[in-house]
Amino acid sequence: MKRTFLFLILLCVYYRARGQSAQAVDDSLPSAPSASFVGTPAAIAPAAPAANSPNLPRSYRPAMPITTLTWGMKMDYYLRSTGSFRNFLEAGFLAGIPNLPSAPEQPQPPAAVTIDGVQNYANAMDAYGDGMDAWRRSSEDELRYRGRRFAVGFATAETRQLLSDFVLPVALHQDPRYVPAYIDGSFGERMWHAVSAIAVTRSDSGHLVPNYSKIGGTIAAAYIGKAVYAKEFDVPQLNTGRFVSHYIGYSLAGDLATNVGRELVRSSIKPDIEMYSSQGIATQDSYYPLSAGGKFFYWVRSTWGLRNFIQGALMAGIPNIPDQPEQPAVPNITTQEQALVFDAIFVQYGEDIQAWRDNLEDDVRYHERRLIGGFSESETQQFLANLAVPIVLGMDPRYIPLGPGHSAGSRMGNALTSVAIGHMDSGRKMVNLPILAGTVGAAFVAKELYYPKLGVPELESNRVLAKTIGFNFAADGLLNLFSEFFMHKGF
Repeated sequence: MKRTFLFLILLCVYYRARGQSAQAVDDSLPSAPSASFVGTPAAIAPAAPAANSPNLPRSYRPAMPITTLTWGMKMDYYLRSTGSFRNFLEAGFLAGIPNLPSAPEQPQPPAAVTIDGVQNYANAMDAYGDGMDAWRRSSEDELRYRGRRFAVGFATAETRQLLSDFVLPVALHQDPRYVPAYIDGSFGERMWHAVSAIAVTRSDSGHLVPNYSKIGGTIAAAYIGKAVYAKEFDVPQLNTGRFVSHYIGYSLAGDLATNVGRELVRSSIKPDIEMYSSQGIATQDSYYPLSAGGKFFYWVRSTWGLRNFIQGALMAGIPNIPDQPEQPAVPNITTQEQALVFDAIFVQYGEDIQAWRDNLEDDVRYHERRLIGGFSESETQQFLANLAVPIVLGMDPRYIPLGPGHSAGSRMGNALTSVAIGHMDSGRKMVNLPILAGTVGAAFVAKELYYPKLGVPELESNRVLAKTIGFNFAADGLLNLFSEFFMHKGF
C-alpha cells in the first residue's frame, strides 16, 4: 500500500505538471543559473521586462535562458554532493543509537588483610574480570554492528548520489540539479515547484521530462544497498524489502523537505537575492546592506562553521591517559607470611586499578567540559557578531571585500583593517562593533557564566580571557584574507 500510494502521488505530480501551459512550465522549473542562490548575476543575462509592470498580466514570467550542463559540469556537481552532510545524516539514522549496557562494578578491597578475606576478594576480582571481558565483547559487538549499519547507509547514500547526480543524468541527458523557483512567484507556486521538482526536471535541451534520474537513482541505490552492501557488511536485518521501501520513501521525503526548506529560505532573503542577481557581490566600491532575513541566515550558516569546532578543540586540550596498572604475578608462596605479603600487594593492585579508572574518567570528563565551554563561547560570539549586534545597531556582519580591481596590497590592507572598521546598513563606515562586541562579549560571558557553571576554573583567569580575545581577532583577520582572495561566495 505504501509503495502504491507513493507511486500515485508521483504520477499525479507528473501529469499535473505535464498539463500546465508552456508559460507555467517556465514558472515551475526555471533553468537559468541566475535563479540560484549563488548563481551568475542576472546583470549579465538578457534583460527582461519587470514582472510587476502595469502593461503585463500577473501570469507573466520572464523568459529564462536554457543552461546545458556538460558531463564535466555534472561530474563537478556530483563530486560536490559526495561530501554532503545529508549522506552522513542518512547513515546516522540508519545506524541508530548503540544500546550499551552499564559496565560491571569493581568489588571493593577488604578493610583488613586476612587470608580468607583476600581470597574472597580475589574470587570477586576474577568474576569482575570475567564480567568486564563479557561487557567489552558485547559492547564491541554492538558498536561494530552499528558501524556496519552506518557503512551500509553511507554507501547507499553515496551510490544514490552517483546514480542520481552523474550516471543517470549523463545517460539520460537530464539536469540533476534542483533549480529554485521564480523569485517573484506566489508562495503556492513556489511550494508546488518544490514538490513537482521531485518528479520532473529539465532535459539538456530544456524540455520538461520525468525525473528518471532522481527517482531511478533512489530506487536503484535502495536495491543495491539491500542486495550488495547489506551482504558485504554482514547486516542481514537490512537485506529486506522493508529496507528498500523505507529507504525510497524517506529519501524522496528528504528531497521534498530539502526543496521546501530552500524555498522558505529564499522567501526570507528575497531582497538579498534580488540585489545579488542585479549587482553581484557587495564590495567596498558597490556596497548594499543585508536584510534582516539575510542577517538571520548569515548567522545560521555560521553556527556549524569549522571555526566553532576548532575553538572548542583548542580549549579542550588533549586528555592525559596514563598506562593501566599491571596485575602482579603470583609468586611461589610457601609460608603464611609470604601469602599475607602477596595479599597486600594484590589489594593494592585493586586500589590502583580503581584509582586509575576514576582518574581517567575524571580527566576525560574535565576535557569534555572544556570542549563544551570553548564551543559555547564560539557559538555565543557568532550569535552576537552575526545577528544580535547587527540587528540592534543596523550594521553589516559580513566581510566586505575590496575586489579584484585593486592591488594585492590594497586588498590585504582592507582585509586586516576590516577587523576594526565595519559598515552601517546606510553604507557609512564606523567601528566594527559586531566583531568587537561579539569577541569581547562572548569571552566575558564564558568567563563569568559558562566556565563557572561547567566547573573549569582554569579557564576563568584573565590570562585565558586575553588569549581568547587575541586569538579570535587574529582568526577574523585570517578569515578576511581568505574571503578577499579565495573564498567569497554568494552575497
